[in-house]
Amino acid sequence: MSSFHGSADQADTLRQLAGRTKNRPVTERVKLREGLRVISVTSGKGGVGKSSVVVNVAESLAAAGKRVLIVDTGQGMTGICMRLGREAQYGLGHVIGGERSLEETVVEASPGISILPAGLGMHQYSALSPSERVSLLQGMIRLQDRFDYYLIDTAPGLAANVTGFAAASREIMLVITPEPTSITDAYALMKTLSGRDPGLKFKLVVNMCKNAEEGSTLYNKLSAITGRFLEISMEYAGCILQDEMLVESAKRRGPVCRLFPDSRASLGFKSLAQRLLSETGVMPQMPGEPAASVTQWRKHELSS
Repeated sequence: MSSFHGSADQADTLRQLAGRTKNRPVTERVKLREGLRVISVTSGKGGVGKSSVVVNVAESLAAAGKRVLIVDTGQGMTGICMRLGREAQYGLGHVIGGERSLEETVVEASPGISILPAGLGMHQYSALSPSERVSLLQGMIRLQDRFDYYLIDTAPGLAANVTGFAAASREIMLVITPEPTSITDAYALMKTLSGRDPGLKFKLVVNMCKNAEEGSTLYNKLSAITGRFLEISMEYAGCILQDEMLVESAKRRGPVCRLFPDSRASLGFKSLAQRLLSETGVMPQMPGEPAASVTQWRKHELSS
């Protein structure tokens, strides 16, 4: 079952965000192509491997024949582009300044994967108004016929831009690690986002796990707390195991799923991508791999 409920919910969110700017209604209606998935990948704190999740899920989706746009809303021009061995001449900062169109900033990273680079300085990023965020989202929607998935890599924390992009996406992939501060900060972020919109659905990804049991145990504990105090919808999307190949792939400026497809982390990212695909009822076979269901992927993950 897909947790993305079509264009109406997202259009309403965009109008609400824009309407808060000057207390006036927004008349322009935003329509999304049926089947387009817009997912914010976020975290309560930095250093949890959020961008690695974005890059490798995108790689796995592209390997399954999907067209993915990674939207980098962080600070600086490098970010996702550097991770994929590409350079960005322009970014969102140039779009906001009126120097370039959104279409001109898109970088083709690899077959099936494009990047909308950030290019935002610290001050510029923190100073974005709700209407500017909505303008960027509307620009992204104009590109919707070219893609099947938007993965929005947000900056960590509770800044207005983080919560604004996340709330507009409707689907939130929340990345945490077993570290206590990661858990408490993730709870704070969920509390803030659910307070703005109780209808948001969270997918929890536990990164840097020693084993699969550690990930599921952590989810169960956090789910019990959020269920008691926040009453939010949260599902377990899976875990990514600790893997030294992640460091090596970062040095080589490429996704671990492409460079080391049989590594422990790669199997976790592929499982996560397969879960996303299954929510739309589509389970294409990854090139060069035997057909496998999500259940089969899960059994492999649990035995690692």
